[in-house]
Amino acid sequence: MINLMICEDVREVREGLRYILDLEDDISVSAVVSSGEELLKEVEEKGPPDIVLMDIGLSGISGIETTRHLSEKYSDVKVLILTIFEEEEKILSAIQAGATGYILKNTRPGHLVDQINALSSGGSPVSPGVAKVLLREFRKESLSPGCEGYNLTPREKEIMQGIVQGYTYREIASNCNIAASTVKKHILHIYRKLNVNSKVEFIKKVMDWDLS
Repeated sequence: MINLMICEDVREVREGLRYILDLEDDISVSAVVSSGEELLKEVEEKGPPDIVLMDIGLSGISGIETTRHLSEKYSDVKVLILTIFEEEEKILSAIQAGATGYILKNTRPGHLVDQINALSSGGSPVSPGVAKVLLREFRKESLSPGCEGYNLTPREKEIMQGIVQGYTYREIASNCNIAASTVKKHILHIYRKLNVNSKVEFIKKVMDWDLS
């Protein structure tokens, strides 16, 4: 069971998210709040959740600053940013503050549930547009020139392309004509071979590689 808290300042969006996620048998929404201050109070009183669904544009302390507080005090809490903002500055600030994932509010409900499950399983979901921003930023750093030496199979390279493009496990599975559970196994093997622990680390490492 995934213990999840929602921090969103728009009442309709807040209640809509609660309704959607309450339909899931493996997700328990333990708190729904409208500000960062309320969230930190709930975490203090009820204990840290597994995941926080976090808006950025909050009144009072921002979602980014709230994420930073959570990251510093409760390092095991995973923060999934859910926002309308695609600006590079906000994306990078959120990741630097400790966000584990960053997706947009126009994400379909089913896709949102998939991303929450992926985050709970150790992934770092990001929307395709957000992935492009991260790629641009990581290109400023000196990176490994290629994937030689990692013993990657053709199938693993195919799945890596899907990850970089921001596809979900189900979408990669459909494109590769394999089961989603098989995709998860391949991703675990890829991460192990590349010695990375998250999608952000993975993108940072492979962005300049030729995966064809």
